[in-house]
Amino acid sequence: MLSLVIPVFNEKDNIDELIQRVEKSLKDYSYEIIFVDDSNDETTAIISQFACGDQRIKLIHRKNKTGLASAVICGFENAQGDILAVMDGDLQHPPEILPKMMKEIEQGADLVVPSRFIPGGSDGGLNHFRKLVSATARYIGKILIKSLRRASDHTGGMFMLRKEVIQGKQLNPVGWKILMEIMVMGSYQNLVEIPYVFSTRNLGQSKLNLKVQLQYVWHIIGLLKRSESDRRFYVFCLVGGSGVLIDMLIFAILGYRFPGMSVNAKAVVSAFIAMVSNYTLNNLFTWKEIRGIKFNYKAFLVNLRRFSKYLMVSSFGILIKSIILFLLYYFLHINKYWGNFAGIVCASFSNYFLSKLWVWREEKASFPIYKRVGEKNSSGVSAKK
Repeated sequence: MLSLVIPVFNEKDNIDELIQRVEKSLKDYSYEIIFVDDSNDETTAIISQFACGDQRIKLIHRKNKTGLASAVICGFENAQGDILAVMDGDLQHPPEILPKMMKEIEQGADLVVPSRFIPGGSDGGLNHFRKLVSATARYIGKILIKSLRRASDHTGGMFMLRKEVIQGKQLNPVGWKILMEIMVMGSYQNLVEIPYVFSTRNLGQSKLNLKVQLQYVWHIIGLLKRSESDRRFYVFCLVGGSGVLIDMLIFAILGYRFPGMSVNAKAVVSAFIAMVSNYTLNNLFTWKEIRGIKFNYKAFLVNLRRFSKYLMVSSFGILIKSIILFLLYYFLHINKYWGNFAGIVCASFSNYFLSKLWVWREEKASFPIYKRVGEKNSSGVSAKK
């Protein structure tokens, strides 16, 4: 059965048409419509009238609560179906694509995301300002979080999924785009996008404001903290930056305390100390969940072997940086500082992926990466309140 969750806030003029179009679209399916209503106008009474005449329509009225994401979580908690879907209550999401989404689920999709930005789709329902805001939000998310790159439109707000995608997962209802939360924290393999045309709002008022936009940014930051793969990369870059500073500081100190020491010798010593610092910090913070905390002979051997691997990876990174700089500077005649910067970027990616796949790989299975927080509710969704 499909459980369609529709968060609403003061949408009294749209409820009648919305229900009629949903019923027509889903006439061949078993379904329930769950309205999670935060309204302070006649919307609640209108939905209540429909619910009295049709047991497939459910009303959850929340007093003194607002927030689209928390409303969706509330709907999931009360859903009876094994397939969940979400759409807005302002008719900008066309109910007519629900059967297409169901067919994709029936054919093996775990998560179906309608997109305005693939052939056949359109965001024509947005004015130029909202198009700019939407595009900015999308690209900020895609740049910072790897999982969001799997879909072209993670801010659309309409989607469908199998319930097991979020079974036992901690979903933090912050902001306005719960789909981002699911794409980052959910368990799914097959994500399918289908095109849709975003409609113009004819009745009611848009809920987009500065507060909502700031919540989106805060949500991105929160996901970065909770997404291990994304968090690791940025922490790794910060550790690498600290290594550069340590290298330069040690090099300067050696030059001051040991003026007779050769430049190459000082460079080797400062680089080695920086590598030791980087390894220690990566062990403590970047891969903190697999570092091991016991101080014994076995742990010493593990860290010695891992440190040896890290030195090889770092040396390979230095080689990559040198090759990039040489090619850009001598063959393409690019400024040496820009060439050096390009080399550092390439070396950073190389160091990160080799560290992830080789240096810190061996004990990964022995240490849990995620900790489950909160008790499961009836739907299997754990929500942080």
